[in-house]
Amino acid sequence: DSIDLAMLALNDRGVIQNCSQTCEQVFGYRVDELAGHHVSTLLPELVDTELVMEDRINSRLAFLCHCAIPFQARRRDGNCFTSELFINRLNSQNVVVLVRNLEASK
Repeated sequence: DSIDLAMLALNDRGVIQNCSQTCEQVFGYRVDELAGHHVSTLLPELVDTELVMEDRINSRLAFLCHCAIPFQARRRDGNCFTSELFINRLNSQNVVVLVRNLEASK
C-alpha cells in the first residue's frame, strides 16, 4: 500500500528540501513544516550519519538499506515506529529517501 511509503528529497547534508504528501500520514507533519529540517527529525538514527561520501551514498548506509535493516522513525507526536529505508542519489546535489512504515502493514 502506497499510504505507508513516504518520499523525502534531501540535500547532501541531510536537510529536507521537499517531501511527498504521504509524509503527512506517515509522520504527522505538514509538507511545508518539514522543509529546512534535518532528516534526523524523522529518522533519529541518522543524526550523525554522513549521507554522501565522495559524491556517492555512504556505503555503510547503502548496505544497511540494501539488507532491509530496520530504522527507527519518529512521528510528530513523539511516537516511534519501525521503518525500512530506500536511499538513492537523485543528482549531483540531492538524495532521495523512501521511508516505508513496517508497522502499517501489520
